Amino acid sequence: MTDREITQEQLDTLVEDAAYLEDEAEALKYVIENVPYTETPPDGKSIAEMLLLIDHAQLSYYRPILEQAFKNPRPTRLGDFEHFRETFEVDQEKLDDIQKLLSKLAKHRAGVVNVIKNIPLIDWEIVIYDDNKEITLYDFMQQMIRFDRSMLKQIADLVMVFEQEKQTRREIEQKQAARSRQEPENS
Repeated sequence: MTDREITQEQLDTLVEDAAYLEDEAEALKYVIENVPYTETPPDGKSIAEMLLLIDHAQLSYYRPILEQAFKNPRPTRLGDFEHFRETFEVDQEKLDDIQKLLSKLAKHRAGVVNVIKNIPLIDWEIVIYDDNKEITLYDFMQQMIRFDRSMLKQIADLVMVFEQEKQTRREIEQKQAARSRQEPENS
């Protein structure tokens, strides 16, 4: 155990922060069809790929480590797990059905939130080893939250770019239509 004591308030905030992704996935279901979610920008991943990466991270990395640290009496070492970025592969079939992907993402996060809720407060002080550095189980799950926020910010930025492009196209089309209406009069 570390000298750091995790409070109930910190744990409640962790639960809220973890549940936020579930809410975001549900909310995205209603707007995702309005953006080109499979379009990959030159310097990154498409919205669908980012959502798939978030789901992969929670299923293949964060949740298994969380569960092992809590259930296994032996120390948990992050080096014993392949990092999710190294094991991530784009599955085109999953990308094709964005609604199903969002539903699974929300469902999987609900499972992670339930695991978090069922871990007693004192156990959030369990030490996990990141190489030779000791971090608490709580700090490890904070890493997941930071990753979620970073990915959701990238998604929001991409949605904003798409919306701005759409607005610019509309303005250009309106100007072209106005010019075409004026041209016959000038002839």
